[in-house]
Amino acid sequence: MNLDARGRRATQAALGSVTRVDPVAGLAELGRRRRRRRITRAATALATATMLGLVVWVGVRGSEPVTPIVNPPPGSLGRVAATIPVGTSPVDVLVSQDAVWVANAAQGTVSRIDPATNTVTQTVKVGRNPIRLAAGFGSIWVANQTEQTLSRIDARTGQLLATIPTPTLAPNQLAVGAGSVWALASYSLLRIDPATNKATLIDADWELVDGGLTVAGGRVWLSGRAYPGVQPIVRVNPATNRKADTVPTDADGALAAGGGSVWHASSVTQSIHRLDPRSGRTQAEIPVGVVPKHLTAGDGSLWVGSDSGRVTRIDMVTNQVTGTFQVGGRAPAVTRGLGSVWIVDTTQAAVLRVQPTA
Repeated sequence: MNLDARGRRATQAALGSVTRVDPVAGLAELGRRRRRRRITRAATALATATMLGLVVWVGVRGSEPVTPIVNPPPGSLGRVAATIPVGTSPVDVLVSQDAVWVANAAQGTVSRIDPATNTVTQTVKVGRNPIRLAAGFGSIWVANQTEQTLSRIDARTGQLLATIPTPTLAPNQLAVGAGSVWALASYSLLRIDPATNKATLIDADWELVDGGLTVAGGRVWLSGRAYPGVQPIVRVNPATNRKADTVPTDADGALAAGGGSVWHASSVTQSIHRLDPRSGRTQAEIPVGVVPKHLTAGDGSLWVGSDSGRVTRIDMVTNQVTGTFQVGGRAPAVTRGLGSVWIVDTTQAAVLRVQPTA
């Protein structure tokens, strides 16, 4: 065998020992490997980012105050049984002597509604800007803020009985109790004798405005704000017409008495404070999620009106919100009586009669 033949055999043997590779298949396999590496890197990055995001989220959530959802959906309070047009700019409502009474601020009148027909049967002319109503001693009492007077209406006949001047004082809150009618006017407290319709000014050593007024636990309660901010509740002894004590509070708004407690609205925390009528200690704080403006106690519930248009019902046994109702405009006042809830709706210049749910 010559040299060329032996060289060819050695070359063929070497080639036979080498694994043959398809160049097209090799390129495809290379692409698949690169894709797998990219997917692996992406998955790793995603997992890392997710873990970091989770850590950040947990850290942020841990530092935020938790705001519980406390309100049932709007409409859970009941359904509208009637919409009753009243006067211009209605601002307050109450039930007394089998009738519903509504203060119409811009019109300077009080409307009387017959619940049997859901219509206004009488309109009583009172003073300028009547903004608050109270019932007691067979009468409807009206605080005429701009005119600086109180009007007294016979609750049976609807006739105007008296106009009581409050010189230089603009009454904005009313309460009945301890044998008298009480009016909060600016920084001052007025006591009206229902036998004589005479108003007595009680010297004030407090500075409270835009708050609330009620009678409970043998005391007259006053709340509000002053230049330094939220002030303690002032309690006046009706036996002496002097300040008895003060009650520390974080609230600043309306007051109501019912269910063995005093209820105090807070615009700061958008909640209702339940207070012991004797000690004044806070027994519960109930979030309502809106700025409460008006409180009425009745039928085992507290009824809360607001300028946002939401009406809230609080069960006095459980301290829980059990129903809400939303009107289109402001709902500055709400009351309960004659088997219904009566809500002032400023947008419609009307009172809504709502049939409450059980």
